[in-house]
Amino acid sequence: MALILSLIIVLSFIFLFFYKYQPAIPGALGTLGVFGVFIYLCTYIQPVIQGEKVIEAVSWVPELKVDIGFYLDGLSLFFALLISLFGAFILLYSIEYMKGKPKANRFFFYLFVFLASMLGLVLADHVILLYVFWEMTSISSYFLISYNNHEKKARRAALQALLITNLGGLALFVGLLLLGHQCGSFHLSAIIQNGQTLAGMSTIILLILIGCFTKSAQFPFHFWLPNAMAAPSPVSAYLHSATMVKAGVFLVMRLNPVFSTDIMWQVSLLAIGSITMVLGAIRAVKAFDLKSILASITISTLGVLMALIGVGSDLALQGALLYLAVHALYKAALFLVAGNVDRQTGTRDLRKLSGLYRNMPFTTCAALLAGLAFAGLPPVLGFVVKEKLYEALLGGEEYLYWFLIVFIITNAIYFMLAVKLTYDLFFGKSILSQAVKEVSVIMWGPPVFLSLMGLLFGVGGAHFESFFSVAAEATMNKRGAREIDLSLWHGFNTAFILSGITWLIGLAFYVGESKFRRLAGITKLFSLDHAYRSILRHLQSFTYVVTRFFQHGFLTRYLKVIFVVPIVMLSWIYMEGKLFSEIHFDNWKSSFSEVYAFFPLLLIFTGTLFILRTSSRLRILVCLSLVGYGIALFYAVFSAPDVSMTQFLVETITLVIFTIVLNRMPKSASFPLEPRKVLIAGVSIAFGIIITCILISVQQYPLNPALKDFYIQHSVPRGHGENVVNVMLVDFRAFDTFGEMVVLSMTALGVVALINLKSKEDKL
Repeated sequence: MALILSLIIVLSFIFLFFYKYQPAIPGALGTLGVFGVFIYLCTYIQPVIQGEKVIEAVSWVPELKVDIGFYLDGLSLFFALLISLFGAFILLYSIEYMKGKPKANRFFFYLFVFLASMLGLVLADHVILLYVFWEMTSISSYFLISYNNHEKKARRAALQALLITNLGGLALFVGLLLLGHQCGSFHLSAIIQNGQTLAGMSTIILLILIGCFTKSAQFPFHFWLPNAMAAPSPVSAYLHSATMVKAGVFLVMRLNPVFSTDIMWQVSLLAIGSITMVLGAIRAVKAFDLKSILASITISTLGVLMALIGVGSDLALQGALLYLAVHALYKAALFLVAGNVDRQTGTRDLRKLSGLYRNMPFTTCAALLAGLAFAGLPPVLGFVVKEKLYEALLGGEEYLYWFLIVFIITNAIYFMLAVKLTYDLFFGKSILSQAVKEVSVIMWGPPVFLSLMGLLFGVGGAHFESFFSVAAEATMNKRGAREIDLSLWHGFNTAFILSGITWLIGLAFYVGESKFRRLAGITKLFSLDHAYRSILRHLQSFTYVVTRFFQHGFLTRYLKVIFVVPIVMLSWIYMEGKLFSEIHFDNWKSSFSEVYAFFPLLLIFTGTLFILRTSSRLRILVCLSLVGYGIALFYAVFSAPDVSMTQFLVETITLVIFTIVLNRMPKSASFPLEPRKVLIAGVSIAFGIIITCILISVQQYPLNPALKDFYIQHSVPRGHGENVVNVMLVDFRAFDTFGEMVVLSMTALGVVALINLKSKEDKL
């Protein structure tokens, strides 16, 4: 599995560096490479059907027990096949679609990174690795959505998608960590095997569902998805069919065996999924833009999938998996059709489009086949799946009948929209002023093939029953569920009657579209896009106020905060722990038993006293130097000659530099006594006292000699030096010392640059 991801990353860099010079070669390599990944994954179908599971692991961070682990079972293989197959067709389509557009090499690079991230997400075994890929999909999709970054709406949509999915990702990360801690393992394969051990863990469920709901655009986070239509059409097709928005559905399916018996899990999925399903469908009714309609349908479909997982029965879970496959096929095809129409006509507005079948026959064929699946008409897979879902809801609990009614109405809306996207768009009198031509085979081929696959699965579904059954079984908390029956015809049963009712209601909606459209305006009440903008605007205002409060530009205020906070915190610690009474000066008597030990202290005290009494800048500088030299003498008295010498050098250089600077300043300065300065003096004295208390307290506790002994013992054999301090600085802490030197060098360069800049300004 790691080899697959490595191949895709290599292909991404081939596109990044070579596509702009010779597009054909990277295009062919990329398409064949991704299709090769699909063929390779197909070799696992038979072993997975037979019950085999593939687990691979390579140590990543052994100290934290984090590995690069992959887990391949029916569910992950199902998603991996969708991602790779659709990726190959989207890539083929994009090569022609992006021809001649600026920064196309970056577009393909981000597309490959996104593809690799999605594959890694569905194949990951370790939850940390899964989260890494989860965030990579958000980041790479940000760059894809903002491809047209010269447009404000593209930048805004990309940022909105990134913020919402990343915030949900943080909640998911905490939930996954708690999940792994509770289960005793951070590997999904082990967590799933533990089964029902986590029933009742509401906090974990809430955090994980927030992450999944934000990713899969569930209410109330659904508003980011329609705005993401600012991305190019192939990106929209890929994101909506088999990748990003399905990531949340995948994780819910993956963890369903663990939480399926928890009532919070079931109710949350069923309730939120139902609301999202209805809002998305009604929102699509009042839209005229092709991509906006398809985006709203995606929201609704994702709600259906979440609700079906919440139902939790075997038939419902099997139906959810099949419904996901159907949606991926017709949605990718319809998005590519929308891309073809937009490219050839220059508009996606349904009110300006009609009669395109005469000029775009192959695109029309793709739209018709995809429309059949969307409407749930025979003989495509969409018809079979719709009847399966009706059967699952009819055989469920009584409370599911209300969901069945809502689901029938939603499917009727889908039928109406399918008629609009096929009949209204491609048939009737042409209303375009300019001539329209069919796109090239590279652009009509992928949507035709994807829509034909829906027909293939519908007519020959019996050949795929075993694989779909194994994939669906991975979402259940039991083994041995009955195999899926994908026969096209099941007789005139209740499910078929409900299908007929759905079509009739859909036709009624189509006939009374104008009235229904006015009713659909109610969705504005549930749109949180304005709330998002308001929150973002107030957050920016708040951060501005906070920044102005803390980053005001006054050095004295910064120093007050730096000193006052430690004073308050350390004083509180000393008072809370009653540590002031434990301070003793017995250990200091021997240190000052000799008279010469007082000389440095006297020098420091004298220098400080004269600083407060003089107004001459030169005298102040000399007194400050006395304080510095006194500290250097302290180092020498207490057996630290190297540190003492360094201090002497620093003080001397500082004295020389400031003496030169003083030539450009007045000789004297007035320092009148002000309340502000009294406060500063009090803070300084308090800080000195508290630091002194800390130093005295430290002396009263035995220090761990391990580190000191290590440096002393290894100074000569490893550092080849008898001066321990020098060896520490030059050898053991070489990188630290080097970093300090770099900082000083950069500071010096900055000073030189400022001086040169000032000199040039003076000349001007």
